[in-house]
Amino acid sequence: MRLRLILILWILLATSAQAQTTAVPACQQLSLYCIQLIPTASFSGSSGHVELARPPSAFGVVVTRDGHHRFKLVLDIAGLPDPSSIGPYGQYILWAMPLDLDPVMNMGAVGNGHHELGEISFNKFMLLVTAEPAGERTERSGPFVMRGRSPSARLEPHDLFQVAAFADPRGEAHDHETENWPMPAMHPTAMMLEAMMTLRPAISPWSPEWLSDAPDALPREVLSLAEGDSITLRAYPVIKSIAGRKYAMLGYNGQIPGPLLEVDHNVTINVTFINDAPFASSIHWHGLRHDNANDGVPGFTQDPVEPGETFEYTVHFPDAGIYWYHPHHREDAQQELGLYGNMIVRAPDHAYLPDVDQEEILVLDDFTIGPTGQAPFGLEESNFALMGRFGNQLLINSETESEFTVKVGSRVRWFVTNVSNTRAWNLSVEGHAMQIVASDLSPYEEFTWEESMTIAPAERYVADLYPSEVGRFAITNRIQSLDHTAGVFFQEVDTVAWFVVEPGESTERAQVAETHHASTAQEEVRSWTKNLEAFESAAPDREVELLLRTEGLPSLTDWILKTDQTYFLPVEFSDTMPFMNWSASGREVEWLIREPSTGRENLDIQWTFELNSTEKIRITNRRDSEHAMQHPIHLHGQRFLVLSYNGRPLENRVWKDTVLIPAGMTADILVEFTNPGIWMMHCHIAEHLEVGMKMAFKVE
Repeated sequence: MRLRLILILWILLATSAQAQTTAVPACQQLSLYCIQLIPTASFSGSSGHVELARPPSAFGVVVTRDGHHRFKLVLDIAGLPDPSSIGPYGQYILWAMPLDLDPVMNMGAVGNGHHELGEISFNKFMLLVTAEPAGERTERSGPFVMRGRSPSARLEPHDLFQVAAFADPRGEAHDHETENWPMPAMHPTAMMLEAMMTLRPAISPWSPEWLSDAPDALPREVLSLAEGDSITLRAYPVIKSIAGRKYAMLGYNGQIPGPLLEVDHNVTINVTFINDAPFASSIHWHGLRHDNANDGVPGFTQDPVEPGETFEYTVHFPDAGIYWYHPHHREDAQQELGLYGNMIVRAPDHAYLPDVDQEEILVLDDFTIGPTGQAPFGLEESNFALMGRFGNQLLINSETESEFTVKVGSRVRWFVTNVSNTRAWNLSVEGHAMQIVASDLSPYEEFTWEESMTIAPAERYVADLYPSEVGRFAITNRIQSLDHTAGVFFQEVDTVAWFVVEPGESTERAQVAETHHASTAQEEVRSWTKNLEAFESAAPDREVELLLRTEGLPSLTDWILKTDQTYFLPVEFSDTMPFMNWSASGREVEWLIREPSTGRENLDIQWTFELNSTEKIRITNRRDSEHAMQHPIHLHGQRFLVLSYNGRPLENRVWKDTVLIPAGMTADILVEFTNPGIWMMHCHIAEHLEVGMKMAFKVE
């Protein structure tokens, strides 16, 4: 009996020792979301890593009001001895701090096993595990045990970039027409290699200068439409004043933004599109689950509408919410020049969202101005093909300064659409939080409070605000930008409008911010999400990956892209390498959607789905791509739920048509295929779409 007990104890001790010394798997090389913990010499038998997980949020990327990326720390550690065995210590503590060591944050007690701790939002930071006496600790005093640095800490200025200054910037001769390009605007803060100043696009410039005798742009009008109504949308040149200068642009019915179409859900209208713009064009009714023949996609559902021609659309509005319309042919130029407008689809009382005292429609955009005026576009191909065309003048409703006047104590609702070619915004209101209530095609399961709104191109969000104090509050876009050459982050703050709160009386609507009766649409989302466990754990039905292929770039650009793999921002909120981006065109750059199981790319991918089926699609934004960056992926004609990011399920879901996938991240989406036809899936950075990043799928 005694021998048996000794044997059992020996087995238990051996098993325990094995559990203590089993190594934690290493992070993937150069991962953007994992930190390997390196043990000191005295603790060489220990191992661990920290996952930089996505905190709960209504948005595709999670940042602070000031634009710092937020991460939840998730640890796995093995092999640590009992702290009391190394001295007068009762616990191990994880500390987090920026690289200048101030402030130092106690993230909590850790040990062998799995730990889910708090959030961190430093641009660059380090993590330290120390042994400490038992009890609450505000300062480190014990010995170091393990250490790690954030992926962003790999960014350092180094000699390689200086070597690049001596490289041949052009590589080979370009057509003489490329010399006619006016210079793009320099970033006012970020450093630029002198050799980059000689880069030029290998295509001809196009500018709408001859439109200078066009009429002035008109303000947006509201068209309230009923079943069977007919309207005309005519695209033609206009002159728009931006920041005190006049620019040749395009407008629907002479308006920028175009007319706001206001309809009830399940209404059908007829639209005559007249194209008097200088490009062949079409109108895509973004987000609508309507008839495929009216989706407005040349090559899929119609031929391009040439200048001087017309096209008849029948547009159906099955879902309440905020939507938008825009060209789907050379939209890099036409959308930038002003061809966009909103549609707001109303539902019966309380079927979509609670009532409010005031509504505002906000269209976020940016406009690209060079040192000599309006920045031209590529004639034969899109330029700005690497990152997309970042504008340097931010606009709300096509204006540089707007005021939104509200009453104190009221409930105010914003319907926000981002029509920028590539810019993701981080919008906030001084002194106010936002209650995020809905996105592309539905309300959220639960309304949530956010200090800012991060919104990618083509996304829509609906936010309620509750002004409680009289005053004039700045509406700002606050971001963290990256100077790649110096390896440092810096903040950019743009005041884009004002939130003016005037005296008023508190309303009953304002008093129900926290409690409301769920709408029919909100209950429909909740009923779907109750049955998602099987989908969350199942393998994906289809998979694609997002990456870049280049050929024939100037040698300097090619050299930098191939060597600059140290770190990529999850989301780049600004362009701090404008010459390199501006000079790249569709002749040298191809953004790819690739199916890894077959190797097919872009329009060679052939997917067919059964009508009324539901399938899980996994989209991986490859970290090892040249210039990995975020992609807002849009599915035409269907709706989907985002199941997870990097394998971690979302806690609050909403029906979407566009999902922002940060660099190095994998998103699983659950698509409901209820709309027959041949549809497109593509990146909604306009220049990425124009240089190939699109595929087709068939629902039958």
